[in-house]
Amino acid sequence: MTLEQLTKDVQTIAIICNQWGDSGKGKFVDYFAEWADVIVRGTGGNNAGHTIVTNCKKRIFHLVPSGILHKDKINILGNGTVIDLEVLVGELDELTRGGITYNNLMISEDAHVILPYHVKRDIKRNASQKKGAIGSTGRGIGPCYADKIARRGIMIRDLFNKDILAKKIGKAKEYYQEQDIDIEYIVEELGLYAERIKPFVRDTISEMHEFIRHGKKILLEGAQGLLLSIEFGTYPYVTSSDSSVNGVAAGVGLSAKVVDLPLGIVKFPYMTRVGAGPFPTEFGGAKSEGYCASGLEHDIKYELKNYRISFEEKNGSIEYNYHDPKIIELMNSNKPFLQGIGIRLAGEEYGATTGRPRRTGWTDLAALKYAIGINGPNIILTKADVVQGANEIKLGTGYNNSENFTRDSERLRSYKPEYQQFPGFKEDISQIKDYKDLPDNLRGSINFLERYTGAGVRIISTGPDRNQTIIKDL
Repeated sequence: MTLEQLTKDVQTIAIICNQWGDSGKGKFVDYFAEWADVIVRGTGGNNAGHTIVTNCKKRIFHLVPSGILHKDKINILGNGTVIDLEVLVGELDELTRGGITYNNLMISEDAHVILPYHVKRDIKRNASQKKGAIGSTGRGIGPCYADKIARRGIMIRDLFNKDILAKKIGKAKEYYQEQDIDIEYIVEELGLYAERIKPFVRDTISEMHEFIRHGKKILLEGAQGLLLSIEFGTYPYVTSSDSSVNGVAAGVGLSAKVVDLPLGIVKFPYMTRVGAGPFPTEFGGAKSEGYCASGLEHDIKYELKNYRISFEEKNGSIEYNYHDPKIIELMNSNKPFLQGIGIRLAGEEYGATTGRPRRTGWTDLAALKYAIGINGPNIILTKADVVQGANEIKLGTGYNNSENFTRDSERLRSYKPEYQQFPGFKEDISQIKDYKDLPDNLRGSINFLERYTGAGVRIISTGPDRNQTIIKDL
């Protein structure tokens, strides 16, 4: 099947995640941006790092929509996002240095602004997982959304009236008494950023309605994943916005009913999680969670050095052979904790925003079955190329004789996973263009996923580059 066939009679596509995020949304927003006229982010802030690889060059965006690399496409930060102006302006500067234009960027006047006091509180209360917090990114996202719900938030539109801005910051100051907030200084600093973004600020909800009426092709870019949704995730170990298809649509001013093709991304046959929270299929269980909670103490350089894997540092990036024999040996270890490290290294599973090691485990089909009940049955599989060389593949099929996933974090922590086992594969799949040419063992596990969950696999990613993509026949 071709991209044209997949998108026939489709006006609106949503790229969302059916797991705990970090599943490859950036690649597929970039991929479908060629089809779209408008690319819109509707939730989250600079806690989301979307990685795009084109012509072997890696770019990471934290706020700007991932379609920004496509000339003449409209890119929008929607009303449901929260924006750190310093980060946003920094990304615009980076685009300028790279020769990439952003004249078609729009920023919602209804989006909320992350302020310095949000970041300080977030770092103090939520970031240190070792001290019992949830392990947030410390970017001020949660406190900003909390102020939004409590009706004391600062919106983009407020930036252009200093009197209103000062009054609102003064009101918020009552709730941040542990901080010495200099209202005048913040107002002046925000004024500089406001002038920079002013040409891009719009009533984006009205703009979106016009785009729909005029038949424009819309691509919605999700952030984080369904299992981290404030509405549907493993509360309280969740993000502060609704990362389901419903939340992403609302965050750009649309109803989820207008989404013709929601595509839920699934890491397969392994998955990841960052921060604290239950993860039944995690390699190494509590040991792995505690190890990853140490954050940058166990970053990529530490693991490469500790397991004696050769690497080079070039222009701030770390380069190594993802299929190094020592990595394959770790991946096939009979000790789950070491197996998780092997897969983390093979998949370069370290936070795009924080650099923290991601927790790894086999793909949980019971959790996926729950997720597709909310996000719909059409899915994209990513990262299968990572497990090249694995002797076996396992897929979680439930817990303690139950197939039902639960959002109750305490109950989920007590669940012991059950697995269906498949032989692994040795073949390099990175250049395969047709589903039928994938290794039999891999196709067998994909077919099992479809039967077990009721999902329809539409696309398989065979590598990070946008060209490493197979569209599966229906």
